[in-house]
Amino acid sequence: MRQDVYRGCGRLAPDGGLRGMIPFQVYMLRGRDFSNAGRISSSIKRVLKENKFDPGVIQRIAIITYEAEINLACYTYYGYLWIYFLNDRIKIVVKDSGQGITDIALAMKEGYSTASEEIKRLGFGAGMGLANIKKNSDLMFLHSLPGIGTTLQIEVLLNPDQKREPMNITMEEVLTRTNFTLLTEGIDLTRNVTGGFAGDMLSDVNANSREGNIWITILAHPNGIAVASLKEHAGIIISGGIKPGGDFLERALRENIPVLFSELSTYEVVTILSGLGITANH
Repeated sequence: MRQDVYRGCGRLAPDGGLRGMIPFQVYMLRGRDFSNAGRISSSIKRVLKENKFDPGVIQRIAIITYEAEINLACYTYYGYLWIYFLNDRIKIVVKDSGQGITDIALAMKEGYSTASEEIKRLGFGAGMGLANIKKNSDLMFLHSLPGIGTTLQIEVLLNPDQKREPMNITMEEVLTRTNFTLLTEGIDLTRNVTGGFAGDMLSDVNANSREGNIWITILAHPNGIAVASLKEHAGIIISGGIKPGGDFLERALRENIPVLFSELSTYEVVTILSGLGITANH
């Protein structure tokens, strides 16, 4: 997938950041490129962090751009994503060439999906993408022509969000107090945990997990790391006894996401974490 960024010319704010500009970035995305899915939203998140945008705004933009990126990978031939940095809002425009949407009202319903079984096996296609985008947008406009493509316009106002309080336990303590195996040696484990989330559908995790959560899953596709990074999870526990492959672990090391492994079922892992005081989505 091409990830060339075409930066718009604009006037820098007095502090040298993005505010006060009419700047933009443009990304080209190709359909069916699931191995690279999530990298564009990660890149956008880094830009927002570097320019000190509010963490709540960054999280919402990350969710929106990730879901848009996955929709493009699942249902289109190719598409473009523009992100504009305005004084009081961030505007995102996504335009694609693809199958289009026949019934927009139906497509907006949580759980409605036209994804193939192949896509669902990769952890996508839960029917939460557009619903997640709407949930995190202040303004959303969707126009689609079946057989031609779709245009999506989103605006997010630059209002602060509340920050979640951490629990009094770190990933390092989770590792030392359980018999789980650490698969990502050398990664910092001192981050505080805010709760736990168990789930195997990426759209569900993207919508409902929270910053600082430990994510418990059997899913070992590299795109899971993209979601964990966007949501700023404290770490991942792979349950069920099937270890992730090298691509998954390499991406985890790159994104600084601790990965633990257990032969136990997800239910058993959740029970152990509850015994440590880690409750669901605290």
